[in-house]
Amino acid sequence: MKEVVSLKEWLDNHNLTYSLRKDVLVIPGFGRCLIQDNYDHIFRQTKDGDVVFNSIENYSYLIADEIYYIVFSFGCRWYYIDIRKDPSDLQFKILRYVGESPKFEHECGFYPLGLHSGFELLNGSGLLKDWCAKAKFLGYKGIAVADRNTMAASLDLQQSATDAGLKYCFGYSLTVRIGLDKVGVKIYAATQQGFRNMLRIQKAVAVDNFETKEIDLITLLNLAEGNTLVFDKWSGHWLTENKNVLQDFVDAFDGWVYFQVDTTEYRADRIDSTLLQSQKAYFDNFYLGNLEYSMNIRPILIQDVYYLDKEDWRTKIILNKVDTGAAHEQSYKQYLKTIDEIYVEFRALFSDRYDDEVFYDMCAATADIIENTTAAYDLSDNYAPKYDMTPQEQVKYGDTLTMFRELIEEGFRKLVPEGEEEVYRKRVEYEKYVIESTDNVDYFLIQRDELNWAQENGILTGIGRGSAGGCLLLYLMGITFIDPLKYDLIFERFLLPERAGLEPDKVTIMADDIESSDYFEVAFDNDTRLLLDKDAELVVIRDGEQLTVYADELQEGDDIQFDNCDLLHTLPHKLLHENPTHNS
Repeated sequence: MKEVVSLKEWLDNHNLTYSLRKDVLVIPGFGRCLIQDNYDHIFRQTKDGDVVFNSIENYSYLIADEIYYIVFSFGCRWYYIDIRKDPSDLQFKILRYVGESPKFEHECGFYPLGLHSGFELLNGSGLLKDWCAKAKFLGYKGIAVADRNTMAASLDLQQSATDAGLKYCFGYSLTVRIGLDKVGVKIYAATQQGFRNMLRIQKAVAVDNFETKEIDLITLLNLAEGNTLVFDKWSGHWLTENKNVLQDFVDAFDGWVYFQVDTTEYRADRIDSTLLQSQKAYFDNFYLGNLEYSMNIRPILIQDVYYLDKEDWRTKIILNKVDTGAAHEQSYKQYLKTIDEIYVEFRALFSDRYDDEVFYDMCAATADIIENTTAAYDLSDNYAPKYDMTPQEQVKYGDTLTMFRELIEEGFRKLVPEGEEEVYRKRVEYEKYVIESTDNVDYFLIQRDELNWAQENGILTGIGRGSAGGCLLLYLMGITFIDPLKYDLIFERFLLPERAGLEPDKVTIMADDIESSDYFEVAFDNDTRLLLDKDAELVVIRDGEQLTVYADELQEGDDIQFDNCDLLHTLPHKLLHENPTHNS
């Protein structure tokens, strides 16, 4: 049965700032929207047979009134379309996280550190860009993902949070085996060394202990450097009964560890009771009053959230049932809440002994973790493995680029049908440019080496897989066995130039060497020099404007826009450090 949600209820549930004026919704910071609620069909067919959105008003009239959106309900959600967009590219977007951020009664430096994303398969959900969009809309300045037994979200988190202007922290939920006990913890990477250790922890869990998906105590403590540890919300009783072990954790994790406080309500009383008793055990045994805690085990407010919004509670149930046939730890409230919602939950659970300062201190603990982290992926370089040439290959080819090109030519001579050389040559040069410009030469050589090794050792290999069949160079190098031109297979399905950062643009492309007695010498910031014929044309950025100039018209400070293939392969060979000659 479909749940009907009124527009006002939807707007309030999603904390949108708005005003309603008859059939017009006004969202400050977003715009004016026509409310289209009472109609039977979302789409209609025009006289020309095109399928369009079934608007009850003429778009031009709406735009003239500065109404740029139409909002409408579908299922149990409200959506909007931007009528200024091309009708053929009309996108339905959920009406959420738009307009001015709401104002809240409680302001503190709280960061959500318990997000479980869609990368935690069949349990968490949501795209990282959507988690970031909601976090930013709610006024949070950063987030951390704490997926269980996977770090797959980490790169996406860094990119999505950076795009949204948010801080981020890499988190990881796991189980530690301590004697006969199994204890849940979360770790957060504080430094680059911590991030490397977290990767090793991930390997210990997912590879070394694939069956049990856990890590032993000694291994975890040995990989503690640079990380912060949080005992999970279910561990309160274990902490009180094993204080002799806790000092090892505190010492290994730089003098402080945390206990997770989660105020989320569950649908089953037995789960609620277990959670409350665990948290009570912690506070009864470690809280000394006046924000002091024994053994340096400090509480931290981390809510485990598995879906973005309140109405998404079914998502986790469905994912769990696909996984195991049954849902576990069901709750209507495992969504990303506002700070006011979290405060109300805190006050409902904690007695007057724990005043608001305890709440704010637990919020401040989240800031201590995320605001000081420096762990990040270095995206400034290509970390793909390099191909190690054998001594015989070094003698024959000299370097990997020459080897790559020679192997292609060897295959060209053997495999190209007679009389079709010109067609194949055009395709070869195009593909070669893309592969070299995206710095994938070593990748091709490694794939060839792996395939050759498999065949030499009696391991069966296929004729090709997926989009690789569209690459002629793979065929000529003997990596695949399908001629893409024969079957009209397209290379762009294998590697789209635009996706690889090679958008069409006007750039400087290096030509072959020529004899020149009238040359111009260019000095670069790294003290290297390049000799150019005075009539060589170069694309430069000068004072923010792109210009095409001759070599003898270059000015100090010009930023020459070289082609990426030349930057990777041609220029390193042509840049001269000393004793330049006229042969340029």
